[in-house]
Amino acid sequence: MDKQQDTDLLKARSYRRVLTVGFRTFTEHFRAFFKASWQMALLYAITCGALGTLTAIRIPELTTVIMQQVTAYQGVYIEPLLQYSSSILVLLLLLLLSVTTLSLGSATILAKLKEHKDTGCISTPPSWLTASPRLMGRTLKGVFATLLVALLPFLLVLALIVVIVKTQPDMLHGRLITALTTAFIMCVVTAALALPLMHVLMKYIMEPPCSFWKTLRKHYSSGMRHWGMLFLVFFVSTLTVQLVQLVVMLPAHILNIASQTAYLGLLKGDPLGMPSYINTLTFVTFTLCCFIAFYVSQVMLVHNYYAYGAIEAKEQERKELEINI
Repeated sequence: MDKQQDTDLLKARSYRRVLTVGFRTFTEHFRAFFKASWQMALLYAITCGALGTLTAIRIPELTTVIMQQVTAYQGVYIEPLLQYSSSILVLLLLLLLSVTTLSLGSATILAKLKEHKDTGCISTPPSWLTASPRLMGRTLKGVFATLLVALLPFLLVLALIVVIVKTQPDMLHGRLITALTTAFIMCVVTAALALPLMHVLMKYIMEPPCSFWKTLRKHYSSGMRHWGMLFLVFFVSTLTVQLVQLVVMLPAHILNIASQTAYLGLLKGDPLGMPSYINTLTFVTFTLCCFIAFYVSQVMLVHNYYAYGAIEAKEQERKELEINI
C-alpha cells in the first residue's frame, strides 16, 4: 500500500523524488509500455533507418559526385543537382515523419500513464495491437503546437539577424563577437521561457477537452512558478538519456563516420572500400539502434508526467493556503 501511494501522481515531490519515482515506474511497468507501443516504435525506427541511410550514404555520395565534377570540369551536370535536391526534400519529409511517429509512439505510452492517472494502476494490454486514436491525435496536435510556440521566437531571432545582415551590414562591422553573444543570450532566454511548455503539453494531453491554446493561456504561469524543478528534471533526465543513447547509437555512429571518411577519401583519389551491402547494413543498424533508443527516450516522458503531477499537487496546496488566509 505504501508503495502504491509512493507512485501516486498527484503528490508534491522534489525533483529528486520525481526522477526516482519516474524511473521506478518505467522499469516496473516496462512490459506494459512495450506491449502498448511496439508497433509505433517499430515504425519510428524504420523511419529513422531510412533517414540514417540517406544522411550516411546517399547524400555523401551525391556530394562527392558534385565535388568531382566541379574539380574535373569546373561545372556540375544537372542530374546530380536534381538528385541532391530531391534527396534534401526526402530528408525533410523523413524528419517530419520521424517527429510524427515519435509523437504517436509516445502517445501509446501516454495512454498507459493516463490510465495510471485515472485508476492508480497500469495494466498490461490484452493484445499486442493496441492504440488510442483519440489520445494519439491529441498528442500529435499538442507536440506540433508546442514546437510552433517554442521555435517561433528562435525563427524571429534568426530573421532579425538576416535582416540586419542584408540591410545594415556596416552595423556588424567590427562587432561580430558582440552580435553573436547577443544572439546567444537571446536564444538562452527564449529556451528558458519555453521550458514551462513541458507542463502545458502534459496537462493538455492528460486533461481533455480544453484546446491547447486555452491550456497555454491558463497554465503557462503554473509552469513558470515551478521553473526550477522543471529545469532540474529536464536537465538530469536529458543528460542521463543522452548518455545512454550515445552508447545505444554507437554502432550507427561508427557506420556514419566510416561512410563520411570513405567518401572524403574518394575525393582525394583513394578507393571507396565500401561493401556492396552497405545500404542494407546501414538501414538495419540504424533501425535496430533507433528502436532501442525510442524506449530509452521514454524515460523522459515518464519523468515529465510525474513533474506535472508534482506541480498540480503544489498548485492545489497553494490555492488551499490562499483560501485559508
